[in-house]
Amino acid sequence: METFSSLLSPLRRQRSSRNSVSIYRKAELSEENPSDMTMDMEEEVKPSQVNDLTAMLNKDPQSKRRILTYLLLVSLLLFLVAFLLGYITFRKSCKSCMEMDSECATTMSEDESDYQIYVPQEKELYWDDLHTMLKKYLDKQEIEDNIRKVSEFSHPSGSEQQVVLSRYVYQKLQSRRLNHVWTDSHYVNLPFPNRLSPNFVQLVEGNETRELLELEDEEVYCAYSAQGKATGGLVYAFYGREEDYIRLDEMNVTVKNNIVIVRIGQTSFAEQVAVAQKFGAVGVLIYPDPEDIPQSPRGVGILASTSFNGHVHLGTGDPFTPGFPSFNHTQFPPVTSSALPKILAQPISSKIAKKLMNKLSGRLAPREWRGRLPSTLYYLGPNLKSPGLRVQMGVNNDMKSTMIYNVFGSIEGLQEPDRYIIMGAQRDAWGPGAAKSGVGTAILLELAHAFSEMTMNGFKPRRSLLFASWDAGEFGSVGATEWLEGYLTMMHLKAAAYFNLDRAVLGKNTLATRERTVTTLPAQGVRDTVTHSHYTPGSGG
Repeated sequence: METFSSLLSPLRRQRSSRNSVSIYRKAELSEENPSDMTMDMEEEVKPSQVNDLTAMLNKDPQSKRRILTYLLLVSLLLFLVAFLLGYITFRKSCKSCMEMDSECATTMSEDESDYQIYVPQEKELYWDDLHTMLKKYLDKQEIEDNIRKVSEFSHPSGSEQQVVLSRYVYQKLQSRRLNHVWTDSHYVNLPFPNRLSPNFVQLVEGNETRELLELEDEEVYCAYSAQGKATGGLVYAFYGREEDYIRLDEMNVTVKNNIVIVRIGQTSFAEQVAVAQKFGAVGVLIYPDPEDIPQSPRGVGILASTSFNGHVHLGTGDPFTPGFPSFNHTQFPPVTSSALPKILAQPISSKIAKKLMNKLSGRLAPREWRGRLPSTLYYLGPNLKSPGLRVQMGVNNDMKSTMIYNVFGSIEGLQEPDRYIIMGAQRDAWGPGAAKSGVGTAILLELAHAFSEMTMNGFKPRRSLLFASWDAGEFGSVGATEWLEGYLTMMHLKAAAYFNLDRAVLGKNTLATRERTVTTLPAQGVRDTVTHSHYTPGSGG
């Protein structure tokens, strides 16, 4: 208050000065009414301190700043006092609340100790449980019915029968109540026999045809063989492996510029043709020797007129889009796979092989090379018994742009839905394909059914299960490879294992599985009881 008094003392002096002036001016303005002047003077003498303070603020800027500073300090002091009082009060109330909560928690824990809360736990499934569930839900009769359905007709890629079969598989997967079912289509280049200009094998002398060896089935061919004609001597090269050609060289048998005849087995068609090309042959004839054909208990084997299809591309996928996915109408540079052969290849029957082998001369083949062609001595060649006689072969296959269809179904995993266990089977076949596409497709459909039923009855897969029905498998896993090329990065990161169901069942009493990795994929969690055999890419099926 002393401070405010000191501030107001000069204010009073200024007020007295202003009053005298004011009175003086009143006198000048109104001399006629002295009473008015007296009243005004009294009113001027008794102004409130607020008026004095306002007047001082207007007249003295320095005092104005000083007063505002003091007012601000006083306001800040009052705010701090109020804040401290509120904080102390809040701390006391929080402390009492915490003590109450502690007492409540202690009381609840004492009450809970009197009884146990039941928390239901999920049943953990082991291999024996899964084995039992699979046996329960796998339907043997359904597998047999599907084999009959799939192998009822020939269903090569690009045919109407193959389109019908793809729809059948799609509908079957939909009926299994999977989480997702879809198709994936590609345009690929596939070779087919030319019915107007069929392939041929004949004996010639000079430019004249001496004997046309009629092919029993014009639909049997080597896919991706080179086109044209080839003429030369004939060399028997056993299975057509590299060691077989080395053995021929040691026996001074000339392979270069001649046609070789090899037996089916031990290696793929593609490898047989690639090795023959490496050693200078101009053509390859591939036949089934009775020595390599399993016989029934009654001694019945295949017919002598039977020949086998196969592809000779030493690789997989569409060789005209190597490394690129053949998605619909996608344009890629005109590139051809380096794994395509540059020489001719044609399958023949054991009947035609016998005719050719009986015309050979030269050195006898080693004993272990001799098969069971009737009345045949297995000479090595390359010369024929008749001087000047040569073997000529011609290949005139057509290349066609063909749409293929892969069919997929999936069951989502619960813990790692973006990781995949893939089960796949080839759907197409050059013939009825009961042993390969029929069995594989039937098992694939029934596994989808069994796992779907299992998931609805307690089985919870950790990872997603993907069921794939591939098209164009006979041409070198074209459908699977084109799909993989389109999703290579995802599959490399997300796929845990791939199980190939092609030829899963062989014979009457043996159950075998074949495993082929889609890319460099680790097979995890596979039981030791499952037998794995290696699959050679480009094996012609």
